[in-house]
Amino acid sequence: MINLPMPYPQELIYSTVARYKIRAGLISPKQLLNDVFEDRGVVATVDLPCHLSKIANHYPHNRFNLNYIAYQHTLFPLYAPFIPESRRQECLRWMANYSQGAIHLAIGSNASRLPSVKYIRYCPQCFNEQFKDYGEWYWSRMWQIPGITCCSKHGSLADSSVEYRPNSRHDFIAPTPHNCNINPQGSINEDNRFLISKISELLSLAEQSSPTFEQWTAFYHGLARSSNCIRGSKHIDHLRILEKVENRWSLEFLETNNLHRLNSETGWLRGIFRKHRKSFSYLEHIIAISSLLKQEWTFEEIIMQVKSQKTTLSGKITKAKNTIKPDSELVKSNRNLWLDLIKENQSIKGARKVNKALYAWLYRNDKTWFMNTNKNYHQRHIPKGFTVDWQKRDSEFVRSLIKINDHTCFDLTLPRKSKKWWMNQTDSVSMIEKNQDKLPLVSAFLDRYSEDVSNYQIRRLSQVLIDSISNNQTLQRWEILRLAKLSDERITPESSRFLEHAYSITNMRINKVSI
Repeated sequence: MINLPMPYPQELIYSTVARYKIRAGLISPKQLLNDVFEDRGVVATVDLPCHLSKIANHYPHNRFNLNYIAYQHTLFPLYAPFIPESRRQECLRWMANYSQGAIHLAIGSNASRLPSVKYIRYCPQCFNEQFKDYGEWYWSRMWQIPGITCCSKHGSLADSSVEYRPNSRHDFIAPTPHNCNINPQGSINEDNRFLISKISELLSLAEQSSPTFEQWTAFYHGLARSSNCIRGSKHIDHLRILEKVENRWSLEFLETNNLHRLNSETGWLRGIFRKHRKSFSYLEHIIAISSLLKQEWTFEEIIMQVKSQKTTLSGKITKAKNTIKPDSELVKSNRNLWLDLIKENQSIKGARKVNKALYAWLYRNDKTWFMNTNKNYHQRHIPKGFTVDWQKRDSEFVRSLIKINDHTCFDLTLPRKSKKWWMNQTDSVSMIEKNQDKLPLVSAFLDRYSEDVSNYQIRRLSQVLIDSISNNQTLQRWEILRLAKLSDERITPESSRFLEHAYSITNMRINKVSI
């Protein structure tokens, strides 16, 4: 492509494609996807887009390649150092082609504690500088990072009217005065300035292999030791770490970024100093490292230090068997104590609740006698519980479904009435779904009134045609498809035949009315 713009410094590739849409004078989002990606199903993703190989092929190969675009014009560098190397390579392969949402799962973005960005953000004064330097506006990736609320130069960021993850998933939208109001900006504090500097370091890191989870574990254990946050010889002093974090970062900042539950046993702060089994976000790493390190540090130095950690090869762990036999008198005493507990509590479970230590001791030191004795006290009969009257349930469910059908049969705006949709209209979705063989009336109702794809498309087309008759409008076939949110590629043969027949009848009727 000759007219695809070159990305500006720190510009999102999403913004570059949006600028091409304006330069080419395109109105249809689908036409834009055809021109740039040759695929009408591409989703316009702001942070971690896919199909980058198609974009890279539009530029000279000595200027841009896939990895350069991923590291210079997306938010991928924020996550790359904190995920395993195999996953980093897999994410790059997904970004080259398509991922169907897998990349956001793989980097932990979907499960992140950080609040998501709702609208694409901007800095009004940076827009002025962009227009002065380049003659147009563009979306900078520094503005779209969760946790950052300010521009490093001018102050607080503003929300545009463009949704970060909109319902119309295929439209690339460039910044304009229509969707970006120029408002006064607030000031920037030292914590925000520090945070921006560290995230800028992450974004500027050169492409490199990622450390392993084991190396991150060793690094944080060494960081706790050097900061005098160790109890005994090797146990982490989490209370001391908590104190350091609270002294360094304000509660308001932690609450804003949903990182304030620091006392939780399963919280992120304790987890990051334990064995790493999952990746942590860039913001959690920044908070933990800056709270314990007193001297100046950079992410380049930290990554080098993490990679230098020596790790042991994971192998089979063999435990030495305890060859020391307990005293026979102690064994006899504990056996009698256990038998007394069972008789008092009438169950093994009750006895275990009373004396958990005794239960554990007998299991470890006298297991054969312990298991054989417990078998004699197992409950022989487990009550079956009440019996469900499935015939009555079947009648009740089908009556409620019939009432719902009476109220919704003429509503053409409803989503597809699939079997799952009908079940969701009741209060017993799981019961109906798992016991359809016991509910013959409900099964018959679902088979009769559930819509397939063709019926659903015909209902949407009918709504558009009825509206056109009511408004005395003559619509072209492509307009009807667009209003019904259909296309020639997705419409079924049955729906297409219906449209051809109904389209001719509708036009004849409108022409008679106009005459």
